[in-house]
Amino acid sequence: MTEIIDALKWRYACKLFDTTKKVSKSDIDEIIEVFRLAPSAFWVQPWKLLVIENQDIKDSLVQYSWNQPQINTCSHLLVLCRIINLDNNYVDKHIENLSIIRKTPKENLEAYEDRVKWYLNTLNEDWKKYFTTNQVFIALWSLMPVLAMKKIDSCAMTWIDNAKYDEVLKLWEKWLSTVAVLPIWYRSKDDKYANAKKVRFSREEMVEMI
Repeated sequence: MTEIIDALKWRYACKLFDTTKKVSKSDIDEIIEVFRLAPSAFWVQPWKLLVIENQDIKDSLVQYSWNQPQINTCSHLLVLCRIINLDNNYVDKHIENLSIIRKTPKENLEAYEDRVKWYLNTLNEDWKKYFTTNQVFIALWSLMPVLAMKKIDSCAMTWIDNAKYDEVLKLWEKWLSTVAVLPIWYRSKDDKYANAKKVRFSREEMVEMI
């Protein structure tokens, strides 16, 4: 536990970074696996991760990110998307995958399948968006402590023009929509925020034991 606490104390929303360095393929592969293993309600995993290395694409997204330089000077730009067609067909795909991986006949999963479909079918489109967006945030938080433990800097961003991201990345063609972006890189020694004290409310202020 000390290791992860130290890592969380080490991390901050990095503003300046060393553009001469690049996150290795092995680290990217591990980051992808962490995303893949993130928890989700009903295990439905209503998300997709885009890992953008292409500099032209990163450059084109800066204007839709309040001109924040992290977007196009990062090593990799992670774009976390929600699935917008979370319907019975998607659940059928999930059940098929579950049946194969666990070697369980699909008829044994009918009660679970009915429960998931019933819940999702009670949601209108606004509530489905709310549901899938919150699931993506769970995946986002799964990534950030691991990045910190690997001493890879990141800066989660949700204040972006989601619709323009979707347009540039042609996400609607894939039944996806942008929720958050996570530029990753290594901090610059010149970033004045690197050694600033972390500002958090006290435990007494933030936590109530009941």
